[in-house]
Amino acid sequence: MKKYSLIAIITTLLVTTFSCTKDDVDLIADNDKWVYLDSSNSANVKIYQVFAGYVNGKKLNGTTLGYGSVFPTTNVYANLPSGSTKFDIINGRLDLSVVPNVPKFIAGDTLASFTTTLDKSKYYSIFIGDSVPFMRATIKEDIFATPDVGTYKIRIANLFMNNNPTDTVSLFSVRQNAEIISNITHKEVSNWVQIPVPIISDTLRFIKKGTTTTYAQLTGFSPTALRSYTLVGRGKNGVTGKTPAAALITNR
Repeated sequence: MKKYSLIAIITTLLVTTFSCTKDDVDLIADNDKWVYLDSSNSANVKIYQVFAGYVNGKKLNGTTLGYGSVFPTTNVYANLPSGSTKFDIINGRLDLSVVPNVPKFIAGDTLASFTTTLDKSKYYSIFIGDSVPFMRATIKEDIFATPDVGTYKIRIANLFMNNNPTDTVSLFSVRQNAEIISNITHKEVSNWVQIPVPIISDTLRFIKKGTTTTYAQLTGFSPTALRSYTLVGRGKNGVTGKTPAAALITNR
């Protein structure tokens, strides 16, 4: 599988990370190239719900990421140096005074910062939550135990913006007529559960625990045996283009 070094340009929301060494370079011009890291001494990261990003002062990717996007693509992880890494969540903007418009950082645009240790050869997912009541990044180590024959694994991320923080979300399978994941709080990610592959496609619903209230649902879900999936609940009522929805990600 191809590994990516993490390289990107900014548009609306920007994730940057910095190591302890300062690197004063033109991030856009200097990093327009592939860099391959030693996979035995690096970590593997997937980022959800971001617009664009930087890692260790390097741009993440050559194209911008929009609302609800994932970097890298669905079942691929980006490769970056292991160790203690500082992430800054930054509201990036374009300089409209020049043509073509180019990314331009404006002082004060850093929304949140956090530092985490990424162990070599491990896999991680980083979920960027909304700013209600505060910006939060949820980091989940992705431990891949191969599902049994005839089964798949699935987990959920509760990133809905309308929920009362005290509410919990469950995942309801219409095919099984039962909750298959229960009580996931706001901005949290469940562990994977192993489920038999349905003969007929399933409908999975994000519901408020203890009720039949549906926040969002995924219809026509036909999982492949031996694969692992993340179902992300995201969106906010009353916001154009951000209607609550269930977004499916294939992890492997």
